[in-house]
Amino acid sequence: MKLGIDLDDVIAVCAVPYLRKFAQEFGVELPDEREIGWHLLASLNERVSPADRDRFRIKLYDGTFFADLDIYPECPAVLERMVEAGHDLFFVTARAERRRMTTETWLREKGILRHAKAVHLKPMGDFNPDWPRGRYDPSSSAEYKARLAKELRLDAFCEDDVVIAKTLASAGVRVFLFDQPWNRELAHERISRVAGWSAVAEHLGV
Repeated sequence: MKLGIDLDDVIAVCAVPYLRKFAQEFGVELPDEREIGWHLLASLNERVSPADRDRFRIKLYDGTFFADLDIYPECPAVLERMVEAGHDLFFVTARAERRRMTTETWLREKGILRHAKAVHLKPMGDFNPDWPRGRYDPSSSAEYKARLAKELRLDAFCEDDVVIAKTLASAGVRVFLFDQPWNRELAHERISRVAGWSAVAEHLGV
């Protein structure tokens, strides 16, 4: 089987450290850590303007944020078993191509770069020029990943984003949706909700 694997909040623990830094920067309170996620940003519109959030995101991502992320503990062992079982893995992220060095260095340091047939980052041409700089654009990211899934002939995809997962599923790709507070309402016949990497291993029989 050929699988596409997202990075942030699938391999890398991303939302929690991001929101912690966000809360520290703007003096906002966060709920129980189990419910911390990207969905909270929309509820902070009255406290923090979209422009300020964009500036914060750009500054954070241009620093060492991605290089400092932790990895989900079960991930390395499961990826290794997947490769040993004959599955082809492709890391596919919506991070900008200009972050390739940071991303691949991080993957190498975590010991999992060797498991991937290739690492794909979002080309500059796939960004919507009308979208505010520094703001996450799920629609163009979904189009990019769906197109890449078709080009690579992927059988399945590990993802957490609602728009991307729905787009992939509608395009005929099976999705292992990593359960997160921001995607709890999503359901589709081609989407299997998983609690983590051990659950993916069970689905694949590895």
